[in-house]
Amino acid sequence: MKLKSKRKELIYWAVLLNQKGFVTARSGNISLKVAKDKILITSHDSYLGYLREDEILLVNLEGEILEGEKEITSEKKLHLDIHKKFKDINVILHAHPPFTIAFFHYFDKLDIFSFEAKFYLGSIKVIPQDTPIVIDTAPILEALDTSNIVVLKNHGIISVGKKFKEAFSLIELLEEQAKVNILMKDKGYYIGEDIEDTPEVKKLLQQSESKRFKLLSKEHIDRLIELVNSDEEAQTLGRKYDLTCTLAVKNQDTNDTVRFHYKQGKIIKVDNNDNAEFVIIGKTEILKKIFNREIDPFVASTQGKVKTKGDFSKMSRWYPVLVRTFKLWEEAPVE
Repeated sequence: MKLKSKRKELIYWAVLLNQKGFVTARSGNISLKVAKDKILITSHDSYLGYLREDEILLVNLEGEILEGEKEITSEKKLHLDIHKKFKDINVILHAHPPFTIAFFHYFDKLDIFSFEAKFYLGSIKVIPQDTPIVIDTAPILEALDTSNIVVLKNHGIISVGKKFKEAFSLIELLEEQAKVNILMKDKGYYIGEDIEDTPEVKKLLQQSESKRFKLLSKEHIDRLIELVNSDEEAQTLGRKYDLTCTLAVKNQDTNDTVRFHYKQGKIIKVDNNDNAEFVIIGKTEILKKIFNREIDPFVASTQGKVKTKGDFSKMSRWYPVLVRTFKLWEEAPVE
């Protein structure tokens, strides 16, 4: 285990967080998994912009210091609980990006304007925070099930990933969108209500909640086909963008697969072959969250919560019709 090189990597990203203004003075903390049961974590009261190697401690998942003389960060419970629950997460960044903090102090919902930000951020979860140090990690752990970045209201953000670049980029994107939102509101632009908040859609969602399906069962698939093929908007978009392809959804836990054959947006055939132009592969828990409106399929892909196969340039070309298709999926929630 080359701890010296890992410490240098951690220092590089700590300094970058400071240079970008995402942490200032002695705020923020970082951890990096270096073995199954060991992490490197910043010490209490360290200055990330001028972080030294002796301020990075090696600890086990119980918080016992294995190497280092300093005191562990006061947010150790937050880091340890996340590492214990999410085995695939290697990097945790706890930062305080100012525009993000300011925006969520006054507003509850962030409007995302760029396609890239939509792909990577999805719907931002905001957790109330009443204390300077996170005491109750349960709401954060629950939020991280569906998103790799979470806002702690009036406190900061938690961003996670397999690599530093993944976690850092989410902070950059969120801070950019917070700036844009503040600018738009400052200029007096009205940001309209989300379609999900309209009375019509709320009524449909309430109706759909009364019926839940077994994931990828015949009844579930029949309902998905009915929703797509009977939806005027989906069919119009399918013809406009010529959505003619095969799209498969595979359950990683059971190996159950459903392949949809689309012709200009209409589903003309369904089988169980996973040899498709586009494949979404995920565990049961994540697939359920996708069908139950808890995570966007595109965001699940970019944040690594599902695996995908296929030509992304084609997927981008068909983005409008796929967005509508995935929206319709949500009207067939699973149990």
